[in-house]
Amino acid sequence: MSQDERPELPLYFAKTLAGMEEFLEKELIQCGCLGVEQAKRGVEFHADMATLFRVCLSSRFALTVLRPVLTFDAQDPDALYDEAKRWDWGAIMTPQSSFAIDVTVHSGVFTHSQFAMLRLKDAVVDHFREFSGLRPGINREDPDLRIHMHIAHTTVTISLDAAGRPLSRRGYRPSGAKAPLNEVLAAGLLAHAGWKPGIPLYDPMCGSGTFTVEAALWADGFPIQWHRRKFAFMDWRGYDEEEWWSVRDEFKENRQHVPTQIFGSDRDFSAISQTRQALSNMELDGRAELGRMDFFKLKPRTDHGVLVLNPPYGERLPVEDAPAFYGRIGDAFKTNWPGFSAWVISSDIEGLKRVGLKTKRRIKCFNGPMECRWMGWDLYAGTGEATGESTVEEEG
Repeated sequence: MSQDERPELPLYFAKTLAGMEEFLEKELIQCGCLGVEQAKRGVEFHADMATLFRVCLSSRFALTVLRPVLTFDAQDPDALYDEAKRWDWGAIMTPQSSFAIDVTVHSGVFTHSQFAMLRLKDAVVDHFREFSGLRPGINREDPDLRIHMHIAHTTVTISLDAAGRPLSRRGYRPSGAKAPLNEVLAAGLLAHAGWKPGIPLYDPMCGSGTFTVEAALWADGFPIQWHRRKFAFMDWRGYDEEEWWSVRDEFKENRQHVPTQIFGSDRDFSAISQTRQALSNMELDGRAELGRMDFFKLKPRTDHGVLVLNPPYGERLPVEDAPAFYGRIGDAFKTNWPGFSAWVISSDIEGLKRVGLKTKRRIKCFNGPMECRWMGWDLYAGTGEATGESTVEEEG
């Protein structure tokens, strides 16, 4: 779409994890977004309000959705303050509104992100205090307005967060979950593995159940944020509640549940309990078969499917004798899982080599701050080997 053909609709930027941009782009197109363009760790798009509602309700690959409202050049923190203070904040909030600020800085000029955040906060507060004598308050946990400031060298972009609470926080996570995967990461890894509803899925080191629950939500057919009742855009001026309920009714009418065999297991009773609770939180009781089982003794219940493993790794969940542990995983693949596509995420790159099979794909990803690999193998019967192309390293 050329610039001249681009509709006069608000511009948004959906943030995602590295390597998930293509999946997010397809989602946005399916939601009816226009002018969709990939960027680094995100996708730009244009949308009317109803389409924005669809994106925030249904995107499983977006971390959040931002609407840029102000861009300017600032050579120092004082210039940032001056430019931000003169902007018409009354167009998007009132002196009674609470707000929070998130900051991302890539700049040799602005070397302290916290100080930049404080200067923007002062600018917003002083703008209202000067014109009305009142000042909006700060609420970091549940603000009326969440503001995002991005600084690239001296270019400052201020955006409104349409979601508020990150879209990656689906609302099913039990408190105290141990070393959980980011939900967007888990959904993206399932997509990279080629899994889709209808294909049997095995999650035999399920931990707190992120793979299992993400798959169950996907197969269920409702938008992934169906149970969420509060988004930041509901406090925006111009929010249309009637349109909101119309979009929800549309999703309900078009829901397509796909019966899918999902098996979650773990050696730890508490992991099974957490996974069961997470499913229940999303009204997905019974959508996955759960049980306590040692992966190395597990035999599949189907003759094909996708097997995903999130084994212990890193500082949070270390494993003793990692080389032998990963070697046993490879042996189990060859012995028990012919006909399956098997995938493992781990930060232990040397350990992954001990699986001893020829990889189909190898994708770099990050689980929090830890650099990991998502390794995939196509297993087949009769040779004790794995099929596949030459190893491919895909940055993302």
